Amino acid sequence: MKFLLIENDQPNEKNTIVFKLHVQCKRGSPRITVKSDALKWLPNGSELVKETRNATSDSSSKPETYTYFCCSQETIPEFVKNPIIPKYPDIIIAKLGPGQEIELEAYAVKGIRKTHAKWSPVATAWYRMLPEVVLLEDIEDDLAEELKSKCPVNLFDIEDLGKGRRATVARPRACTLCRECIRGDDWEKRVALHRVKDHFIFTIESTGALPPEVLFTEAVKILEDKCERMITELS
Repeated sequence: MKFLLIENDQPNEKNTIVFKLHVQCKRGSPRITVKSDALKWLPNGSELVKETRNATSDSSSKPETYTYFCCSQETIPEFVKNPIIPKYPDIIIAKLGPGQEIELEAYAVKGIRKTHAKWSPVATAWYRMLPEVVLLEDIEDDLAEELKSKCPVNLFDIEDLGKGRRATVARPRACTLCRECIRGDDWEKRVALHRVKDHFIFTIESTGALPPEVLFTEAVKILEDKCERMITELS
């Protein structure tokens, strides 16, 4: 959608998407699992009628619902050929037992993390320094086998030299710096573990709203903009 719902705005066809969910597990039936594919898009807005205490209201007038759209969202160019559906149809919403029922309307509203954390597209993000594993001497034959078996993340490989075998560092990024490879007699003299202090490995997990690579590039753009504003204010 092109527009954000800001404070005091009324829900409309440009800032709100409404879904309907109505499922029932009949008595005597086995339990059922309700998944996200049961959510049905309401392009004309809410169908739930507001309860009113005004008994003198005109019965011939159109009942008031929780949202009012000036036009159907089906006429919006972005949705003409692409009806709105949940991206992942198999997300479990609830499990119902016999005699239980759910009837609700769900509102999808576009927003930004600055307004509320619920709009953050990032699940978790963290970084670590690049590990560096250095073999201080040639580790061969039985010692090479021992070193390979020490590492819980299978960091080392064994190279066949024809007349013998030699340990090599095959997957340095997999190292967690658990120090298992340097435990024991004299292993600290054979293997050195370091962190490259100017090389960072970032991991970004998305909630699904945006791909991780888009999250990263957009975050860098925002950071650049903040730096430029700071430089401008200081100059």
